[in-house]
Order: sequence, then structure tokens, then C-alpha cells
Amino acid sequence: MKLLAAAAVALALAAPAAAQPKLTPAQRAAITQSIDVFVNHAVKRQNVGAALDVVAPEMRPGITRKGWAHAGGDLPVYPFPAQGKTHPWNILYVTREEVGLELQLQPKKGSEQGPIIFHIYLRPVGKRWLVDSFMPVATLAPLGSGKSKVRSVRDFSPQNAGGVSLGAGEPHRLSTVWLLIPFALVGAALIGFALLGIYRFFHNRRAYGPRARALPPLQREP
Repeated sequence: MKLLAAAAVALALAAPAAAQPKLTPAQRAAITQSIDVFVNHAVKRQNVGAALDVVAPEMRPGITRKGWAHAGGDLPVYPFPAQGKTHPWNILYVTREEVGLELQLQPKKGSEQGPIIFHIYLRPVGKRWLVDSFMPVATLAPLGSGKSKVRSVRDFSPQNAGGVSLGAGEPHRLSTVWLLIPFALVGAALIGFALLGIYRFFHNRRAYGPRARALPPLQREP
């Protein structure tokens, strides 16, 4: 009985992993083709009209084919002078409706920019895969520069917005001022309600005079 119970638990735990969708070789090839078209044309800003067929409507809301082809610097895609014609990627997650991938693009030789790590999201439409989101998540120092600086999305958080850098290994902490703001707002609201009650009390007292304090006795009929 114990062996049967253990086997049932093992099967139950293995079921979610088995149910998770996996990319077939054909799907991987189609995704790679879409990414290469997207990077080589939209990201590099070379014949950008050729990338429209691999871009989902979410990335070009209200932009016509002609408008996309002539958007130039206003194209809603992060520009980068990537080298190469094909661009390897790593899987972040896979669902039946979408894939999330990590894509590291290397700059062309002689560029003053460093490599950039992007997150790119694609969804299947028929046999094609369309890019519906593309965003940088980390920038690395230029190759051969001797610098080890890496900037990520955390560098643009409120804690670092003023140019204050935290030491290595130091956790990001909110200032005490931000923690006191909610208590100050609640306290101000309570004081406001108290002042409003006092004002109404004296206002009613002046308006109604002694009648507000006591009613005259009832007179008995003769």
C-alpha cells in the first residue's frame, strides 16, 4: 500500500511538468526567423518595413503599413546597432499563448555601446510568431573597455533616480520619509474631522440658541 501511495504522489507531482508545453524544432526555427527579421530590420533600423510582418498589432497601435515604413526614429522599437544576421536566445517561459525569451545583442565592432540584454515576447499566429513586446533589461560595458558596470532596470528605480548609488551588496531600502507619509496623511484626516465636528457644534449652537439645549415643558390643558 505504501508503495502504491508513493507512486501516486510521484505521478501527481510529475503531471504538471509533463503538461507544460514545449517548443518543437519547427517552432524554434519559426521563432528564430521572426526574431532575426525583427532585429535585422526594426532594431537595426534597416528597411524597417520588412519587419512589419513579424510585429503584433500591440506593438504598432494605430500605425499603418505605410506609417511604419516611414516612421524612422519614431518607430516604437528600441534601436540598437546589433552585429550578425542571426541572434541566439534563451527561454524564460513557454505557454500555449506566448513565449518569453532572453536575447543578448552584441554591438557592431567599433561601436561605443556595450551589449544589451533584452526580453522579447512572441505569440503564435498560424505558423508565424509575432513580436508583441521588446524591452531592454540590462546594459553591459563596451567590450574591451575594462569597465565592469552593468545597468539594469533596477538602476532606474525611485531609490536610484537621484543618482545615488548603493554599495555592493547593500539592499535597496525606502527612505524613512516615505514610510511616514501614510501615517501623516491619516493623522491629518483625523484632525480635519475633529475640527469639522467642533465647527458644526458651535455653528448649531449659535443658530438655534437655548432651544438646542432643552425643550420647553408641555402645558396641561385646563
